[in-house]
Amino acid sequence: MIAVVLVGGLSYRMAMARMYPLLTMRIKLPVPLSFFPTAIEGWTGKDVPLSEATRKIAGNDDFVNRFYVEPVTGEWANMYIAYSGRPRTMVGHQPQVCYVNAGWISDGAKAEEIRLADGRIVPVLVHRFHLPPPKYGETVVLNYYVLNGVATSDETRFAGIGWRLPNISGNPARYVAQVQISSQSEAVVRKFAALSGTRVLEILPDASGKVKAQAGLYGSPAAGEAAAAPGN
Repeated sequence: MIAVVLVGGLSYRMAMARMYPLLTMRIKLPVPLSFFPTAIEGWTGKDVPLSEATRKIAGNDDFVNRFYVEPVTGEWANMYIAYSGRPRTMVGHQPQVCYVNAGWISDGAKAEEIRLADGRIVPVLVHRFHLPPPKYGETVVLNYYVLNGVATSDETRFAGIGWRLPNISGNPARYVAQVQISSQSEAVVRKFAALSGTRVLEILPDASGKVKAQAGLYGSPAAGEAAAAPGN
C-alpha cells in the first residue's frame, strides 16, 4: 500500500509538471490591447504604467491602462481593459472589491445601459466611491465585461464550473475582458463608455475568433507587440 501511494504521488507530480506550463501559458490576442486607439473622438490618451505587484494580482494575459483627456472641455477619464483567456480567473476582480481593498468606501452601484454609436446596447454597472478623512476624494467607476465577444455586466456568467476548465488550446476566443472607466463624474464615464465601446468590441475576438480590427483599422499585430515591449 505504501508503494502504491508513493507511485501515485510521483505520477501526480510528474503529470502536474507537464501540465503546469499549459495551464499558466499566456493567451495571446490576435491584436494586442496596446493597439487600442490613443485618439477617440477628440479625446487623446496616454498609457499609465501599473506596478508589478498589481499586474501579478490581476494575472491577466493582456491589458491596457490609459488616461484620456478631452482638451476643449477638460474632461478626463481613465480606461482600463484587462483580457484573460481563462475567464474563471477574472471572478472577484470587481470595483467593489479592488477599490475597497485600496482604501475607498463604496457608496453603492446601479445597473445602467450604454447605447453605442452603432446602436448596440451595453449593460454596465456604475459604482461610486469616496475616501474617508483625512484623505478626501470621490470617484465614479463604470464597469462591464466582454465574454466571448458579448458585453455583459453579470460576473456570474463566467463564474460557473464550466469556466474552470483550462484553456490548453490557447483559444483567444474563449475569454473574458473587463472594462473599467473612471472619472469624477457619472456623465463623463457614460459619455466615454459610449464613445469607446464600439472600439472595444472591434479589438476583441467575437465568438468565432474573428477580430474586426484586423481589417487594418488598428495597424498590424507585429507593430503592437513592438509598442508593448519594454523601452518602447
